[in-house]
Amino acid sequence: MALNARIIDFTSKVNGRAYRLFVSIPTRRPTPPEGHAAVYLIDGNLHFGIAVDTARIQACWPDVIDPVVVGIGYPTDSVSTALDLRMIDLTTPISEERLKKGFIAKMPRPSEGFGGMDNYFRVIEEEVKPRVEAMVAINRQEQVLMGHSLVRHTASFQQFVAISPSIWWNDCAVLKHEAAFSERVHAGQARTRALITVGALESTTRFVPGLPASEQDFRDMTEECRMVPNTVELGARLAALAAPGLHVETVVHEGDDHNMVPPAGIARGVRFAFRR
Repeated sequence: MALNARIIDFTSKVNGRAYRLFVSIPTRRPTPPEGHAAVYLIDGNLHFGIAVDTARIQACWPDVIDPVVVGIGYPTDSVSTALDLRMIDLTTPISEERLKKGFIAKMPRPSEGFGGMDNYFRVIEEEVKPRVEAMVAINRQEQVLMGHSLVRHTASFQQFVAISPSIWWNDCAVLKHEAAFSERVHAGQARTRALITVGALESTTRFVPGLPASEQDFRDMTEECRMVPNTVELGARLAALAAPGLHVETVVHEGDDHNMVPPAGIARGVRFAFRR
């Protein structure tokens, strides 16, 4: 746990789920007149401490903004429980028929199922942000969403740091929003900066005995997910829009796999979002 962190537990009125917020407010500099920049970090139980330490260290440079860091997680100290609880929040709806196909059919089912992403974003907008803003002044023009997410809800966030996004989920269903996003960009309705990162080893990670899957299942998962190609291809398509107000960068972290890439992605994301 990062030093000087504040914890807020609440039960959502949107979806009835229990959440825990981890909030770190910078103290090195005075509060700007317009309020602090803020990073809203998915998987707060796992990565809040890394994000806070990274932000504070980088803010030692005078050209890097020192943001409020908000980790969005769950009221548990168990990593395995947090990993289970996140599954419904970070996935779009999927049919029972699709769950019976491919490597996903052999995955353990999370305790609360899948498909709650839209409500999760409502929780962030309607319940997380107001609680944070009641504690500290936030500049609503300097809000960053960071974690295993994609570039959506551009009216709520000005910048996105997508770390190893699971584009493959439900036959890449998340990409159905890409055309509408492109239209908003060309209409000048989505002025967005986005960093999309992935680990170079996510498509080639070797099998390790002891994993809860066979070697063949592991190969099938790697081939079906296409983590690196999906990320690079999406980043290239978004960058090719080349519209005013849109800036997209894609980074492939050499030597990192899916579990290793969050610290690297967070560090790169802090610099991307807050260096001026």
